[in-house]
Amino acid sequence: MAMVLIAFCSRCHKNPSKSPGLYTSDTEYISLVNSIDSLVHQLVKDQHTAGISFGIQRAGGKPFFRSYGMADIEHAVPVKASSLFNVASVSKPFTAIAVGILIDRQQLSLETKIDEFFPDFPLGGHITIYQLMSHTSGIPDWWMGGLPDSISTNWTVDPNPHLVLQQMQTTSLFDPGTKHFYSNSGYLLLGEIIEKISGKEYREFMEEELLHQFGANDSFIEEKGMKRDSLWTWGYGTNITDSTSNSKQFFKHDFNAYSLKSFGGLKSTPKDLLSICHNFFSGQILEKATVTKMLEYATTTNGNFVYDELFVPEGFPPPQLPPHISRNGYGLGFSLMSLYDKPVIWHSGGMPGYNAILVHFPESETTLVILSNTDNGIIPEYEGIMRIASQIEKETNGK
Repeated sequence: MAMVLIAFCSRCHKNPSKSPGLYTSDTEYISLVNSIDSLVHQLVKDQHTAGISFGIQRAGGKPFFRSYGMADIEHAVPVKASSLFNVASVSKPFTAIAVGILIDRQQLSLETKIDEFFPDFPLGGHITIYQLMSHTSGIPDWWMGGLPDSISTNWTVDPNPHLVLQQMQTTSLFDPGTKHFYSNSGYLLLGEIIEKISGKEYREFMEEELLHQFGANDSFIEEKGMKRDSLWTWGYGTNITDSTSNSKQFFKHDFNAYSLKSFGGLKSTPKDLLSICHNFFSGQILEKATVTKMLEYATTTNGNFVYDELFVPEGFPPPQLPPHISRNGYGLGFSLMSLYDKPVIWHSGGMPGYNAILVHFPESETTLVILSNTDNGIIPEYEGIMRIASQIEKETNGK
């Protein structure tokens, strides 16, 4: 998902409308926010997404929110600021923050080997928490590693999912720590480790120790058997019904997000995500040293940054970056890159029916969250949105 978003380039719409409610006298900032708002709205107008909700906040000032389109097409329910979206892999930064909480409590360290929790896991005596968090463990996604046919469909919510991962035909793609390769399996294991250390279910720990402690009061981890709430959005895909006019028809996805757990099971709103991000980036959740470590480019065992040590599966071409992007890598729970020569901390998420982006520009202390309830619903305007957001400067004369 991340590489698809990086590689996609699109047009940028102009002539933004006036948007009230921003606590700043910086007219340039207001203009840039309005331009982002225009692009986000265009995604609904062009039927790239059924609905969308976004928020942007600079330096802890008053956030700006907008929502467009439908949360439920069949019943004509519009998206509201309080509508809940599945954020897919945007859950990973929050799982990483939860691990950081355990580290700050000295219940865990980045150098802890996972055989302390999973004694029989292949190479468990060599794989560290740091490597799980930075996607350098070598553990593949299970659909790559190959599971026995006898494994149930929703095994990821079993009490001990590591026992299933141990049964993969291929349990390691490379020696732990030597390469970088994105792995949902690693974050599934981190969720299980959180449970083992805290004595709480992953959902319980996340909600009690992180989400609800720091302003994300409406957010939660979806679990099997939960009754749908009126604020839940439906997830959609699209079919082109007229190739000449590019007219589209939406269809509803039937996908259980509860199976994504610690690597993608969070339901949230832009308001809640901005609240957690503000508290995290301002040092209210974790110790400064822990935050700094999480937001540094991860390194491999030879000392190289992960963007120079990508693992490329056989038969696949190496990723090619657009000229305005460089040093595309990963920290601990966050994607990192240089965009138009500016540092960016971010993460994307995609699953059937949903598309999500969380972006933080540290130089201007600006955080942007966009949530869509349609397959790849943000991608057509992603490059334009990011280009505009990268132009925001740090406020010098606002409140």
